[in-house]
Amino acid sequence: MATIEFPHSAGLRRHHESRAVRRIFALLNVTASAILWLPRFWAHRTQLAPLASMNIRELQDLGLNSCDIANAFAQPNEQDPTVYLADVARERRMRSQT
Repeated sequence: MATIEFPHSAGLRRHHESRAVRRIFALLNVTASAILWLPRFWAHRTQLAPLASMNIRELQDLGLNSCDIANAFAQPNEQDPTVYLADVARERRMRSQT
């Protein structure tokens, strides 16, 4: 028995193949993100460690306080907490200048 293939069915097959390829790339992207999450997490925590060990006077010199450090530790894991701290210090400096 012969099958008849219409032109639109060939396009559908290519569409399904391209969707499968996109899904595979999406899966690889998620897998790579999951694998690389831990080194990024440790790098961010390593950067925060010296700030967490500073006393109140040293933090004030940087324009921060101990609550800012606690808030930085509470940031989502994929976000760099040092960027948060830099923004906080910059905002305080801007407010104090006005």
